[in-house]
Amino acid sequence: MIKSEKYYTSKVEPSGFRHYIPVLKTVAKGERLYTVSYVRQYDNASVVQLLIDWDEQQEPQLTIQQKLERKHFGLYIDASYECRSKGTGGSNGHESSTYVVTPPLPDDLSGLHFVFTEYEDAFEEKPTGWAITIQG
Repeated sequence: MIKSEKYYTSKVEPSGFRHYIPVLKTVAKGERLYTVSYVRQYDNASVVQLLIDWDEQQEPQLTIQQKLERKHFGLYIDASYECRSKGTGGSNGHESSTYVVTPPLPDDLSGLHFVFTEYEDAFEEKPTGWAITIQG
């Protein structure tokens, strides 16, 4: 019960949209491109979106079960920020994951590192040991 306490605490929902911060940084790893194109700034939070792109024609045909067992990415910036996943979606050759970061990130993102760690589960309890870092 204590282990799941963080899932029952109140969550900050972004409100008071201010502006976009262009990032447009991409890291190629394996056969995939990982991109943070921008950060949406709100009065009480920031929203970061991770885009993953690949050539779907080079992918083997996956069964529905294999697609349901896909890995999940968690975001870590540093200990002063709480980052929570807001969901993931996609189609052939593209996936998009959204994260809410509190408190809001500074407007100058230089010096920040967005560390996306792969997990076997949506609860981010079983890391695979695989991660990518995108610099702000």
